[in-house]
Amino acid sequence: MSRQDVRQEIQRLIEEYQLVGELLTNLQAQHATVSELLEELTTALDGVRLLKGGAGERLVHIGAGLFVKGVFETKEVLTPLGAGYHAFLDLDNAERVLQERIEEYSRLKTSLEENIGKLAERAEQIRQVLERLGIR
Repeated sequence: MSRQDVRQEIQRLIEEYQLVGELLTNLQAQHATVSELLEELTTALDGVRLLKGGAGERLVHIGAGLFVKGVFETKEVLTPLGAGYHAFLDLDNAERVLQERIEEYSRLKTSLEENIGKLAERAEQIRQVLERLGIR
């Protein structure tokens, strides 16, 4: 390999390393968002299951760590269906919809974790090659 070829290969590796780093940052941000959504969906599912347990006094989270006591005798909940649409669903169907979303986002989270792992591995490979070439 000529010096010119070596320089070009080093430049290509540096550019790839930077690109992989940017992709990793983006995937990690997506992973954090999906994790938050999963947590929110799980909380909602727990709430629906509590409501299915029958009437009675409950503490209801209203945000920012605040709770109110309430008595609920509900048979339906307003459930987001996607694309900005909502519908009143009975508790069993609301539970089913939430469970489906949890499964969907869990698959997405797993996929993101796999891709993050692959990119991190590639970044490490490039870093090692660059280090062997004396570039830090």
